[in-house]
Amino acid sequence: MNTNGIPPVIAVLGLGPMGAAIARASAAAGHQVVAWNRTRRTAPELGLPGDVAVADTPVEAVAAAGIVIVCVRDHAASGALLAEIAPAAGDRVVLNVSSGTPEDTVASARDAAGRGIRYVTGAVMVPTPLVGTADCAVLYAGASEDRGALAPVMAALGGTSDVLGDDHAVPAALDLAILDLSFVGIYTHLHATALAGTFGIDPGRFLPYARSAVATVGESLADLTDAVVRRRYDSGQARLDMCLAFLDRIVQTSRDAGIDPAAAALVRDASARAMARWPGGTDWDVVAEDLLGAPRT
Repeated sequence: MNTNGIPPVIAVLGLGPMGAAIARASAAAGHQVVAWNRTRRTAPELGLPGDVAVADTPVEAVAAAGIVIVCVRDHAASGALLAEIAPAAGDRVVLNVSSGTPEDTVASARDAAGRGIRYVTGAVMVPTPLVGTADCAVLYAGASEDRGALAPVMAALGGTSDVLGDDHAVPAALDLAILDLSFVGIYTHLHATALAGTFGIDPGRFLPYARSAVATVGESLADLTDAVVRRRYDSGQARLDMCLAFLDRIVQTSRDAGIDPAAAALVRDASARAMARWPGGTDWDVVAEDLLGAPRT
């Protein structure tokens, strides 16, 4: 809130699915919203409430607002947008939630600082239907005084606001790490469903078994994390040699069924490399050593 108790005007630049969801959530929280989209459309055409103003230019939107949210395709697009709005930004805080790599986000923050823009990097960690709900989760990084100015946005987006300090690489790194886990996990489920299906097990019948396996994996994450932190693989719960044998069978059965074994073969090959360096009785999660690099001191 600003000093006279009036919710600040929020500008949303970029009205793809995520930008539109942010604009809707901000309006639903009682903020006046002024939006801009590269392709000119009316608020209803963009799926926005009729009281959301649609500016003709990004500079016009910024000039009318107290807080600016940038949500465009990538950091190449957001960089061009930052250059355009910099003269109008003044003391306004710009929150950039555009997707990018950690390298992208650091470079964008450096560019914004060079242009005199108060700047925060963000990452929205949920699909668009959850924006503005109790299940929303957004990551933020930037200078503490700039993050503090975004309290109205954090409240409007709802759920969890995870403030990560001033390292602009961290939101993107966490976002990509979670996407890595999600996409690989989903693909593995689809592969497993197809493998079961070649033996007459329909997807609905397989689903309860898949859910049970995922729950078991979830329960093991704390122990896996502890092993990685300690760089010790000696719990005795999953021997490397036994797991390698299982993976060989998965790869062979996939090939026999005409299903691409690449994902399972990747894990099998990582296990075989570990087997060449570690005793067979070592925990299978020693495969992490090839990913972690040299032991920390």
